[in-house]
Amino acid sequence: MKYITQQYLIDNDYSTKGVSNICFKAKCQKCKNNFKYSSLKKFVQNRKDLSKDQWMLCQKCFLRLKTVDNPVWLEKNRQAQIIAQNKPEQIQKNKIGVSNSWSKERKAKASEYLKKRWNNDEQFKNTALQNLQYDPDNFIKGIGSGGLRGTYNNIPYHSALELSFILWCESNNIPIKRYDLDPIEYLDENKNIRQYYPDFIINTKTIVEIKGKGIWYQKNYERNICKIQEAKKQAKNYCVYYDIDEQTKLFYKKARRIHRENQK
Repeated sequence: MKYITQQYLIDNDYSTKGVSNICFKAKCQKCKNNFKYSSLKKFVQNRKDLSKDQWMLCQKCFLRLKTVDNPVWLEKNRQAQIIAQNKPEQIQKNKIGVSNSWSKERKAKASEYLKKRWNNDEQFKNTALQNLQYDPDNFIKGIGSGGLRGTYNNIPYHSALELSFILWCESNNIPIKRYDLDPIEYLDENKNIRQYYPDFIINTKTIVEIKGKGIWYQKNYERNICKIQEAKKQAKNYCVYYDIDEQTKLFYKKARRIHRENQK
């Protein structure tokens, strides 16, 4: 089978005239792997909006360049995900999925599995005990209730998302402290009076709540909505950041790494 090479494209100023349906092969300038394209014409058309020095990419590297390495695509995808995840039918579907995933049978099975590991895996047992130790500020470290817990620059955090938000504020020179005002009273889904303490105060006046949209958020969805709505009524400057927002997502990996280092 005849193949057109990279040098042929360069010599003919990237023209496909007369050879548009002939296969093309080259070496990817990014991953350095050899790749083939079944149609030279399609190869050229896909890359018309790129500079010539970006043409020699295999399909995998080309798709990465157009998507996850492209800030415009990432922002559009983020907005589309927010719209999709907040559709009423999707929210209801998530609630049903969470309910099914935490059936009594599954809870019993998970409990039995953890008991066996506790009794038979010494390393697992030691790690769990270490994670449940209290630090000097009375906050649980490690994988205790509520996720990663500890302090960073004298600011307590109760999850990796919260620590990620602290790091984001630090990188943007935004003053931040733990919420230290009176609790916000609200009626839960059963009309019971409860008290709610948001997470942080930034710029001395803006109250911030950090929320993941995982299993615990879905499991307590009605209560979360009740307290957030009441907080918006009572507090003039109140906002919520979720795990998909830049303020919590940008430093998430760094937050987990810092927490592990602090543990050591």
